[in-house]
Amino acid sequence: MRRFLPLLLLTLLCTCDRAGKSQGIREPDNQEFGESESREELPNVLFILTDDQGYGDLSMMGNDSIETPHMDALLQSGAFFDRFYVSPVCAPTRASFLSGLYAPRTGAVFVTRRRETMDDGILTLPEYLRHAGYRTGLFGKWHNGATFPYHPGGQGFEEFLGFTLGHFNDYFEGELVNERDEVVPFSGDLTEILTDTASHFMQQESSQPFFCMLTYQAPHTPVQVSDKHWDRVSQRGLTPYNTGIYAMIESIDEQIGRLLEELEQAGKLENTLIVFATDNGPNGDRYRAGLKGTKGQVDEGGVRVPFGIRFPGNHPANGRKISTPAAHIDLVPTLLELVDLPVPEELDGQSLLPLLLPEHPDTFTQERFIYAFKQGYDFTPYPGSMRDQNFLYVLRGPNEHELYQLDKDPGQRTDIMQTKQDWLKGLRSRGRDMAEAYATFAATVARPDLVAPPIDLDAAPGPIRLLAHEGEPRGKTHFMDKYGWANDFFVDLGSEGAYWPVETDEARSYRVKVRYHLEGNRARTLVLRTDKGNEVSVALPPARTTLIPVADRVKRKEVYPRRWAEVEVAGLSVSPGSRELSIASPGGEGLWVKEITLE
Repeated sequence: MRRFLPLLLLTLLCTCDRAGKSQGIREPDNQEFGESESREELPNVLFILTDDQGYGDLSMMGNDSIETPHMDALLQSGAFFDRFYVSPVCAPTRASFLSGLYAPRTGAVFVTRRRETMDDGILTLPEYLRHAGYRTGLFGKWHNGATFPYHPGGQGFEEFLGFTLGHFNDYFEGELVNERDEVVPFSGDLTEILTDTASHFMQQESSQPFFCMLTYQAPHTPVQVSDKHWDRVSQRGLTPYNTGIYAMIESIDEQIGRLLEELEQAGKLENTLIVFATDNGPNGDRYRAGLKGTKGQVDEGGVRVPFGIRFPGNHPANGRKISTPAAHIDLVPTLLELVDLPVPEELDGQSLLPLLLPEHPDTFTQERFIYAFKQGYDFTPYPGSMRDQNFLYVLRGPNEHELYQLDKDPGQRTDIMQTKQDWLKGLRSRGRDMAEAYATFAATVARPDLVAPPIDLDAAPGPIRLLAHEGEPRGKTHFMDKYGWANDFFVDLGSEGAYWPVETDEARSYRVKVRYHLEGNRARTLVLRTDKGNEVSVALPPARTTLIPVADRVKRKEVYPRRWAEVEVAGLSVSPGSRELSIASPGGEGLWVKEITLE
């Protein structure tokens, strides 16, 4: 295993102007949102979100193959929602947590190729909270847009250290970015580094309350974890994959315990509300407490996750277990009401405070449906699902309807729509009614006009990184993986090449840095051009690049990190109104391009 190196990041974390606002921030209108409580009365908010940790990935769920004492204690000491729902995959879930809307309304329908991007016209949770006087920070995975104005620094976060992609390629070494998209190299344990950075942010002396979003990558693959955690879990007789996954979760658990202890010693915990959630079902076949489905599926196991809110002090909601279905769309309205800001009527979610406060004047709407939509390159209503207090409806495919009575059949063993018993005739009628309701809602939720927006060259505060998986291949050019997941690159770039959709209203001239791999012993010419006819060429010397050694515990499915060659060329002019920036190279196979940077 690679040894953990000293953490040297804290002096490099935040380069934003403390007296100003982050790039591209939008604030709610004062007349619309009024004033919030005084800052002295507002609680700090810490939102911890893990990646690919399923409902059964906690020891409190009856899983005797994992030990999560700190997560268990956090959830059991707060208000624990036993039936909490998210999207089947990460980017849509994050968009809903941040917006209070179902993800298709935000444009985030997929996990790569800019289709994970949340529209910048949607107000986000950190933007609302900044209006209430909060300072805001995100540490970890973003996954809702890689370039400005969709970057965390343009969506409400004053401070950011993490990555914008669907996954990071190495837990022990690499390049993170900050709120200005500036590269911050790191070496060490990523889970520990993110915890340290969040702790540093929360312990800063300030008259403002904080909103800190700590989004761990673990236990998302690649499977990498310290010897200490691997060795402990490896004694339990699990597969190597599940050993690694559980060890990664236990690593998070240890860091959460350390973080809460640090906050308590610093006197910050007594006025801090803590939210804990995961973003989808488990990334593999393992213990799910009897639920059907895994990550990427719309069944209960794919979208039902652990969720809890722990209030400061002796709050009446702390220690309660709540069985009323709730969802990611409910977090924004809950926190807005908590800080005394009005809840916009157009949000899909509703405040959970009526469930948590006995004296609350409002009644929580129990009779509602909670929806889940399958990820896909484009939005389709199937597979999709819809549930209420007792029933789950699944649209598996066109005209493939399923119905389950969750209060009696939480494991989805009996599809009521396929049974012929006369006594279930009434329930089958309910299934048809739910199918009609689902179809009506699904027809209104998609916003194809927001999906995969072009890269805005005018919005960036500095250099613009055009990552290959943010672009589109042409002709025989392709990605290393079929779908072009995060960290992927263009392979066999030829005369038809590849392109990035862009937009700009200004004339600009860029110096371009190309990161590439070129086989053979002859140089190749790479041509960069815009759809307005501007172009520049650069000679690429041969460069057979090498893979970076990694500490994977099992064979990964993602692409491996690589030491890319680099070349620079000046003089790329981009005219106002340009809509496309392309790269091409005559000469056939052997040229791979990872990214280009415009400076």
